[in-house]
Amino acid sequence: MQRVGSILWRALKVMPVIGFVVILASVPQILRRKGFVFGALAVTLDMLPVICLIKAGIEIYTGDLLPDKMEAATAANFEPAA
Repeated sequence: MQRVGSILWRALKVMPVIGFVVILASVPQILRRKGFVFGALAVTLDMLPVICLIKAGIEIYTGDLLPDKMEAATAANFEPAA
């Protein structure tokens, strides 16, 4: 039983490292898609372990929290002029 606990503990310690590598590898794509400000904010939120879980849980139900550049530009173009 102690050996299984040791293996499980090692696996849990490695998972955040794998997650960080995936996030860092996707930074250029995120910055192109969201722009510098929203992209940097998205990467920062994804790098924080507990915040990332909360953000991912919210995004399952509501979609992406931070809009992409194209979505923001098209939404601005279709708003009626006041």
